[in-house]
Amino acid sequence: MTPEQFTRAWHALVSRWETLAADDRKAADGLLADAVRNGLPSHAGDALPEPEAEVLLACEIEVIRRARAMKPRRYARANKELKVLRDEQMDPVEHFCRIGWRWLRSPRPDFDVWWYWSEHLDPTHDAINPLLFHVLVGRRAGLPTAPPRVAPRTGVLPPASGPRRICLYAAYDADGIVDDYVLHYLRELSRHADVYYLADGVMPHTELAKLAEVTVAAWSIPHARYDFGSFSLLATELVGWETIDQYDELMFANDSCYLLRSLDETFARMDARAADWWGMQATKMDFSRHEGHLAPVPLDEGKRFHTELEDWNPHYRMHLSSYFLTFRRPVVADPGFRRRLGAVVSQGHKELVILKYEIGLSDYLIKAGFDFETFVPDLYPFHPLYSADYFELVARGFPLLKRNFIGENVGTPDLGRWKERVLAQVPDAPVELFERNLHRVAPADKLDRTSRVHTQLNGLVDFQRRLNKKEFRVESRVSPRFDHWWAFPVAPGEPSLTGNERAIFEEVRHDPSIRKIVLTRSRTVDLTGENVVTVPLDSRAGQELLARAGQVFVRHSVDLTFPWELDMDQHRVIDVGAGLPRPRANGEQHPLSPSPTAVRRGRARPERHVVVTTSALDAMPVETRDGVSPGLEVWATGQPRHAFLLRPEEQLPADLRAELADLRALLAGRRLVLWLPAGGTRIPGLGGTETAALADWARRTGTVVGVRSNADGHLFTDLDPLLLMPRRFPDVEVLFREADLLVTDNSHYLADFLLTGDPVVVLDGADAEPELPGPVCRTGADLVPALERALAARTPDEVERYTRCRDHLVGPADDGAAHRVVEQVRRASLSDPAAPPTVRVPNGRRPATA
Repeated sequence: MTPEQFTRAWHALVSRWETLAADDRKAADGLLADAVRNGLPSHAGDALPEPEAEVLLACEIEVIRRARAMKPRRYARANKELKVLRDEQMDPVEHFCRIGWRWLRSPRPDFDVWWYWSEHLDPTHDAINPLLFHVLVGRRAGLPTAPPRVAPRTGVLPPASGPRRICLYAAYDADGIVDDYVLHYLRELSRHADVYYLADGVMPHTELAKLAEVTVAAWSIPHARYDFGSFSLLATELVGWETIDQYDELMFANDSCYLLRSLDETFARMDARAADWWGMQATKMDFSRHEGHLAPVPLDEGKRFHTELEDWNPHYRMHLSSYFLTFRRPVVADPGFRRRLGAVVSQGHKELVILKYEIGLSDYLIKAGFDFETFVPDLYPFHPLYSADYFELVARGFPLLKRNFIGENVGTPDLGRWKERVLAQVPDAPVELFERNLHRVAPADKLDRTSRVHTQLNGLVDFQRRLNKKEFRVESRVSPRFDHWWAFPVAPGEPSLTGNERAIFEEVRHDPSIRKIVLTRSRTVDLTGENVVTVPLDSRAGQELLARAGQVFVRHSVDLTFPWELDMDQHRVIDVGAGLPRPRANGEQHPLSPSPTAVRRGRARPERHVVVTTSALDAMPVETRDGVSPGLEVWATGQPRHAFLLRPEEQLPADLRAELADLRALLAGRRLVLWLPAGGTRIPGLGGTETAALADWARRTGTVVGVRSNADGHLFTDLDPLLLMPRRFPDVEVLFREADLLVTDNSHYLADFLLTGDPVVVLDGADAEPELPGPVCRTGADLVPALERALAARTPDEVERYTRCRDHLVGPADDGAAHRVVEQVRRASLSDPAAPPTVRVPNGRRPATA
């Protein structure tokens, strides 16, 4: 029975079971008992409507219980790290059917979920529980539930004359560039292999051109399947097995590593070892210091190391990491290897990519008898590339440095001296090259915390522990509050302080009477001024400063801004992100009412005290005012960020002027069409013919299309669009100032852009605005004509409509809104009727001073 036939028959069985259960429970039980005993009856009729998900799940649980196909108690014991099983909050059979099989947990030791799934079902789809299929179909067909144990065969040696290698290189760069450290690595790799490069994302042609001398071919394609997605696309589509078969060895490598030294020793050492495949080092997560394994053991001994945990959870199985792997002819020719590499699909979580493809591939090859070797001759506890053991490996000739070891590792002390420690072993390692990349792409808050973890004089490690949620709630309640301490947290998803928060900060930047606390996230924010402090939000210092700030400027709400609960009685929370007060769509949560999280926590009050808008509350439409929480103050000051659109360029902050200069250099005199739809918007009929017409129009008119996401960049790949990503251009106002035309369906973008007076093309919908300020594009065929109409001279009627739309969406606008907000805060602080909080200072703590 094929998976498709099974699905039809299963839905038919569940529908019959649901109908019977409503009137005759005994008959319903008999139906399932018969299916367990005799197998799933086929369904030859028309496909029935799919039963509801909870009905399907309930029937699945009942079938597996009746078949006694699981070992529930042992399953719960093997997965005791899961709170729902440890505390008996969920039945083990229900957990497996609801969650466990999707995460490849075994229902019993002799049932390997991912192996069974890959062998007997379709590993590119997750609609069928493999154990359910086995109970109803596979058991009667005699399908094995786990791979047969095959003794390792004697590995092979490469040709004595030296192997011909092909390397599939997987890359990803958030800014869409080919970094210098990648060129450094590929230059060395290309001495030993023919390199084929694929970046998951969109890269300009000028960036890919950098690779011409170090690769045979290079592509950039967004696929969201991580490194194994790139390996899969290269092997099956872009390069092809026919080309790969011309080589003696197939390599996988990626850009997660920095190259410290030549690879000559690596290849010389491994060419002398008989193996079907090899990697740099082996990992087995249950071989750890936590489990009592304090020292490395020889690899041959490690291969024999087995625990019960790995029978229940593939996370604990031996595997070779995919950052550097080499496969010889026996593996490359294996149909199972090729089938698995060709079945890589996008996963909802990165951990599933590791479990299915990295660990899964290693597990398949090991159990199929393909012997392996590693450059590091021992099995180290945990993962030696992410522990203090790493520097011992470097001393033994290890050639690579994992970026995340430095950038996101708070478990290893003294990494603040990583350059010094690397240079002590490899004096000519280009550490400055690596550091530049680290500061560009590594999360700044994590990098900062990693660098601060250190060994103290007493030998103990200071791990820079942050307050947990409960501790922060106490800190927020008992700390002294200073009204002249103003906190500016970077909004979630933003690389730096932008928009209204940034404009308000600029207004008080040089005021020494106000302490400005800038709380950063993933990027370093370099803002100077009088009495300014900049610290990572996710740090102990950030927590303590936030707890003392009297004024907190957020974009939307505290729940969306902070990972901890702020005591709303101790701070004035000013929402500067609500912007335009807009009516709600049917069923939509009101933007100024308590969030679902606040409701779950039992808070009746909203998550802000003040909201900054363009219109006074009594001037808002009734349907907009409805739902605004009582007691919420509305400050109709206008939008502070409009100053960045309306002020002369010389009055902009220095970093915004630098962004403008960078953008103009990219444009090189070309006209800019800024493509900025709401997330997920797709235009019907925008295909190859339409994008070709757009490319032709752009060439004829000296125009370039600028995009803000990889998905939109992929849409216009043939145009070689400008990648105006938020990491490089965080301030959208800079793009608005320079753009000649905006294409959008987002009313907030539309409203701000109308202040420039430049033309717009409105994508169909546009938040259901009653009147639109420019041509409408409903399909791909409309796009070029709409652009031409928008850029043509406007008629008096079009000018009048444009003005009406601007007045409707924005109202009166000037560059003084930030000043008005600051004055409102000052007045509110002076007239605040609330008594100062009672400060209780725990023993051993001193309150911060103003």
